Amino acid sequence: MKKYRFVSSVTLLFFCMVLCAASVSFAQDKIQIKISNWFPVGVAQDKLLKEWGEDLEKRTNGRVKVNYYPAGTLVPAPQSYDGVVKGIADVTQHVAGYTVGRFPMMELIDLPLGYPSGTVTTKLANDYYKKFQPKEMDQVKLLWFHAQAPGILHTKSKPVNKLEDLKGLKIRTFGSNAKLMSYLGGTPVAMPMGDVYDALSKGVADGLLASYETMENWKFADFIRYSTECYDVAYTALFMVIMNKNKWNSLPKDIKDIIDKMSVEYIEKSAKMWDDIAESGKKVLLSKGGKIITLSKQEQARWVEKAKPLFEEYANNVEKKGLPGKEAVKFIQDYVSKYKK
Repeated sequence: MKKYRFVSSVTLLFFCMVLCAASVSFAQDKIQIKISNWFPVGVAQDKLLKEWGEDLEKRTNGRVKVNYYPAGTLVPAPQSYDGVVKGIADVTQHVAGYTVGRFPMMELIDLPLGYPSGTVTTKLANDYYKKFQPKEMDQVKLLWFHAQAPGILHTKSKPVNKLEDLKGLKIRTFGSNAKLMSYLGGTPVAMPMGDVYDALSKGVADGLLASYETMENWKFADFIRYSTECYDVAYTALFMVIMNKNKWNSLPKDIKDIIDKMSVEYIEKSAKMWDDIAESGKKVLLSKGGKIITLSKQEQARWVEKAKPLFEEYANNVEKKGLPGKEAVKFIQDYVSKYKK
């Protein structure tokens, strides 16, 4: 009897060890992907990239396991691109304007070319990339581009009805917007979006250039009282959703095919997201007593005239690098003109 119990115990122990080994082996066989995002938890840009990760797990039947790191806990916003290049994160979204000069061709999309909607900016960005295929993106696997809804002027306490009203105002900018604000007569103050709330609170900034979505997502409606709809010089902010090149190369072909298919779908989802949150942000601003200032066509023409040197300057700088800057700006202008009212 004792011998039987001993044999049974050994057999049971062996069986448990086999199960544990199989479990460990199964876990190790899963493809681990780290997604980093720097947007605040719960905002639409956070939810969409998290959804992409969950969607990837489902479509691969659990072969891919996603670890999601929100709110800059893995990589902060300005370092998000390098974080993926170095493999700190496998996937992230990076805003081109935070690394000025690194993406000369793609940065042209940020110029204040009068964008009418987030749908137009997002579709333009992806079509533009297909046409020009800039080598500046070769360090990573591009998944898709998306771009914010039109960026306009928002101010704390002083309404801006004409160019002259900008004099003396400190306006938060990033990328090419700094020069735009200088040309318009305001004082640019460059900083990442995550620093703007405190800057508005402490008077470091009197306003900002941004889309309406920031009134809600970043809670800027706590301070902003006027939004000047200068749509003829509306800019965008280009975002790139990217993957580490080595991670991409290590994936099986069927997983790559799933990701490529998803990227096309998420272009559409991103475009809708930007327009939806811009509309929602505008409603939040109005609900808190904010006022909308719509510039006349004559006044907007003055803003456009002030901004014109910026387009030529950027196009020429890109040309000096041996890239088709002038052709690229014309492509964007022609593309956008088809959608303007």
